[in-house]
Amino acid sequence: MPNHNQKQSPKRVAIIGGGPIGVEAALYGAVAGFDVSLFERGDIADNVRRWSFVQVFTEWGRNRSPLAAKLLHEQGDILPPSDEYSSGEELVRYVEKLAALPPLQGKISTHTKAVSLTRECCLKSDFIADDGLHGANRRTEFPFRLHLVEGKSAERIEYFDVIIDAAGVYHSPNVMGNGGAPCVGETQCASLIDYALPDVLGRDKERFANRHTLVVGSGHSAASTLLSVADLMEEYPVTRLTWIVRRAVPLHGAPYTLIENETSTTRARIHARANALVEHPNVTFLPRSSVNVVSRQQNTFQVEISCGGERKIIRCDNVAAHTGFRADESLWRELQVQVHPATGAPLKLGIELNAHNARSGVGLSTGYAERQTRDEETKKHAHDRWSYLINDPVLLETGERNFYVLGIKSYGRDAGFLMQNGFRQVRDVWKLISGDDNLNLYGDELK
Repeated sequence: MPNHNQKQSPKRVAIIGGGPIGVEAALYGAVAGFDVSLFERGDIADNVRRWSFVQVFTEWGRNRSPLAAKLLHEQGDILPPSDEYSSGEELVRYVEKLAALPPLQGKISTHTKAVSLTRECCLKSDFIADDGLHGANRRTEFPFRLHLVEGKSAERIEYFDVIIDAAGVYHSPNVMGNGGAPCVGETQCASLIDYALPDVLGRDKERFANRHTLVVGSGHSAASTLLSVADLMEEYPVTRLTWIVRRAVPLHGAPYTLIENETSTTRARIHARANALVEHPNVTFLPRSSVNVVSRQQNTFQVEISCGGERKIIRCDNVAAHTGFRADESLWRELQVQVHPATGAPLKLGIELNAHNARSGVGLSTGYAERQTRDEETKKHAHDRWSYLINDPVLLETGERNFYVLGIKSYGRDAGFLMQNGFRQVRDVWKLISGDDNLNLYGDELK
């Protein structure tokens, strides 16, 4: 057992989650000379594997870091052009290559789940708001105690100075009931409901062709499933869709508000095509709707909804609940992590995410990223901090010293995360961990 009475420099770092950002964080730290250990509950890029059949809506140039590209190039890998788009499967193979690079040899444990995280001999309630002597938080005198389960039953405890949680959110979807709670019957039917993206045009095709599917939600995942089912309609003309969303249709008359100066032309195209579906004869679009009850009878779902104040019954073959995802905070519950009450993100970043969404009226933020106004004069008079800069390492602080949340999990329920934002987080979290503001393994290629 480590001596928790002696303060240690933060050098031994655990990264939880083997997705694109978790592996990137481990690679960055290892190259920078830190003792890193990465733990992934499944295979590398396990969450991405679940949607491997989907095309990524941002191009390769924004989905790989300068450091990763340099290391892969040095070992002879030929990388796809920066302006090309990948499938989820290609992204999985890319992350696997990163995990196999020499700096990460012996540092990755797959099929190893983090089940609890505490401070050794230190409770959540100990040393509240205590900065101790010379501004040093006394909780840092007690190392992190990470409880791990490898495989089905091999348990062990390991100790670390720093923890980075980059576990993602794909394993913790939102439910589809009124007000964000499960509707009546949802828990019993959960194993039959598509919360993750179904492979409509591939392995799940038989389940959707010439069938009636109810899609709940209005995010990117909902649009993807809607368009995949719509693609079946030409070959399978009995295929039907009912699409319900919680909000009323905006004044422009379409479910999706197309973002001005959208950075992803692919995402803009998907949302435009989804908007056009409301006119399709095989599609019933129901705004201002909420799900009250779901049940399963003789291989058919019966779903009761409230629509514009009226009760409706929908009978369908499939239910796709694409209502977003949330950060699973259970790992942090014994730490003093400050969480934003609306987004569920760590508080400092959550405040920025929520403020941007409130001002823009758009539920997709750009998050941890630099944004420049069009001219210096505008910048001088800008009152909205989002208009000129959101790229501040302080936003990564969680309230628990030396504990950080990166990647899409750091956004809580906000759907605006882009991998390039995650690379910025990786660069800046290692500045915080090292105490070196000049540490930058990406150079000037990533602003």
